[in-house]
Amino acid sequence: MSNSDNLPTVNEAAAAAFGMNRDDDVVEVQPEMRSVAVLQSPPSSTLQFSADIGGPKFGKGLPLGTKPLSVHPKNRSISDTISIKREWNEANWKVSTLDPVPLDFPLERTRREIHNVTATQVADRISNTLRLLSVDAEYDGEKAKVKCKTNDMVSFRIRLFAGDESLQQPVIVEIQRRSGPPSCFMRVCRQILDGAEGMEIEADTVPSRKKMPPCMTKMPVGGLKCIQMVENVRDPHTDAIGSIRKSLELLRSKGMDTNCLGLESLCYMTDPLKTRPDIALLCCKAVISGEHSVEIREEIGVMLQKDVFVPEEFEANSMKELFEKCRHLSLCLLSNVMDLTSKDGSLVDAVKSEEWFEDLIFSLLDEVKGFEGSSNNAYEAARSLTCLATCSDVARRLMLEHSAVEDLHAAYAFGLCNHELLANETERSLKALGHQP
Repeated sequence: MSNSDNLPTVNEAAAAAFGMNRDDDVVEVQPEMRSVAVLQSPPSSTLQFSADIGGPKFGKGLPLGTKPLSVHPKNRSISDTISIKREWNEANWKVSTLDPVPLDFPLERTRREIHNVTATQVADRISNTLRLLSVDAEYDGEKAKVKCKTNDMVSFRIRLFAGDESLQQPVIVEIQRRSGPPSCFMRVCRQILDGAEGMEIEADTVPSRKKMPPCMTKMPVGGLKCIQMVENVRDPHTDAIGSIRKSLELLRSKGMDTNCLGLESLCYMTDPLKTRPDIALLCCKAVISGEHSVEIREEIGVMLQKDVFVPEEFEANSMKELFEKCRHLSLCLLSNVMDLTSKDGSLVDAVKSEEWFEDLIFSLLDEVKGFEGSSNNAYEAARSLTCLATCSDVARRLMLEHSAVEDLHAAYAFGLCNHELLANETERSLKALGHQP
């Protein structure tokens, strides 16, 4: 036998060097098993569906002609369906001690330093200003910040800092825009900073989207003298119908961002400030009783559906903000439609002949009931309810059957301390139903 036969092979030497003896048993490390608790779904007897589907479907969900999914009975009580998450008073933002500005933390230009005033006073001023401007706010007293969203979908954050940590002076108010049109943000930002300094702020009587932009002319473009002699070969009514069809194509898309564009287009076409009043009325009638009304109502109904089994991961999903925008635009569209058609008289006939209005009223009351989640959505829904209750006896009867008075009373009480427009609109709704707030 040669000496080479006694030498270990290369693989054996490597195994010995790294402590990997091939003769030893290899033990596989198993992960530690943990128990998992599975939540039980609520009994199926609590869910309510309508037997009558009432309209075609395009692969998204139930149309407005279908009663929404709900775990609440028809004659529900406000005490059973609403849980109070925060106190209803102007001192929602309770701030006592402020942190200094962190090192290497550049502050936004939209900030102000307020001297000789405590942090509590500044917080109270800002809370009152947000109420007067009807800004949907979520307060965080521990971190001295507020998450805000306006009626025209401008999202921003307000935060307080102390210039000197020991003296807590001056109080620095910083506002950061997160999304939305910069011009709309600057308008509300200046008012909030003025209110923080103690200036008097006037309450908004109409939402910002209903105000005439300063860049717009006071008359239609077609009324300008420079184009009076230009022959118009296009029929505006035909163009409006074509635009409705284009918007419907966007709504049929599977992309949520494309749906949002379609809703924005319909909101502009039904707003007399954004288009001619006669064209806006034509588009409003097309939504409630036109050729494509069933399809448009279906897509809007999908946006208004509330899934009671939404997964927790949805809270961190980037699609949440887009979904909320589509939902808000759907309510704005309904608000525009109800407003113009109630003045024209066509809404009364539509309520009598169209059975889907009962399900629409149910969905609108659900939005009013969710005033703590979104005061802006509750306001838009209350505007639609006011128009319905003002012009139609049938609508008033349906609202009373669905416990509208209790829901409106709760929203009114919340709006008095948090959202001026919501308080005013729910007061008008209650008076239209023959009740005092």
